[in-house]
Amino acid sequence: MKVFLMSHVADLDGVMPVVLTDLAFEDYDYELLDIPEVDSFIEERLASDFFASYDQVFLTDLGISKELADKIENSSLKEKFQILDHHQGNLFLNDYSFGHVVVSENGILESGTSLYYKYLLTHWANTLLARDSVSYMVSLVRLLDTWEWKKYGVEEALDLSTLLVYYGNEKFIQNYCQFLRKNREFYFVEAEKVLIETDHRKKQEYIEKKKETMLKKEIAGYRLGIVFAEQYISELGNVLAETFQEEIDAVMIIRMDRSISFRSCKEEVDVSRLAQLFHGNGHVHAAGAPLPEDLYELVINHLIDGMVK
Repeated sequence: MKVFLMSHVADLDGVMPVVLTDLAFEDYDYELLDIPEVDSFIEERLASDFFASYDQVFLTDLGISKELADKIENSSLKEKFQILDHHQGNLFLNDYSFGHVVVSENGILESGTSLYYKYLLTHWANTLLARDSVSYMVSLVRLLDTWEWKKYGVEEALDLSTLLVYYGNEKFIQNYCQFLRKNREFYFVEAEKVLIETDHRKKQEYIEKKKETMLKKEIAGYRLGIVFAEQYISELGNVLAETFQEEIDAVMIIRMDRSISFRSCKEEVDVSRLAQLFHGNGHVHAAGAPLPEDLYELVINHLIDGMVK
């Protein structure tokens, strides 16, 4: 059995499926992708018959366009392709033989990792996947990605995300592939605890500074708080949404090196609709959108035109 996994490069819910793949299969390859890259990556490999050498192909925590889904449905790839995702905007993929998109089940919000884990347990269960350390780590990822860690006070979920930032994707994957093979219980080692505590202080300072730089602007009827940030995107968005909830409907965080993120804490505000205005998608209270490919050129030209006479 040879497996190819594609998953989201941007966060813990995209990276953890690689670890699960390592525990489930001996022979596999993977690629971590950002949202705008997915269609072109698959299109190019469809054209070159790249997937022919794999027995199973997974796409987790990501979706594809309807046009590409139609193409796959009419190709041989559909026989070994499986999409496991939890974003509201990708529910249309359930109309295809390879689509499995679930936002929530039995009142429990799902994540890409939790759906993939369930799928592996159903079809490729083994003693490693069944370990308490693995199931607990999967639950931490789900709690973090759905923001339920805050509801239930599970700080370890946020701490795990902190370690991903420090380790980087590849080191994180390597570390936890080894850790979960060796340990039946999940825990943080002493060095990781020091990193987490240090990061907690840095995060608080960073968020306080960003509060001072937030701009307010109305877009399509939404009162938005807008900030530029490169770190602690989810935590920053939720703190700003809660702190300024009387003044704004949602927070728009522009990460110049990657994407736009939207957050809201108001029940009546669906930021996935806001994200769609920017060609993105997501959940009711957390969504994202890609940045224009020519953004840097636009910014530079604007600066030059405005400052150089």
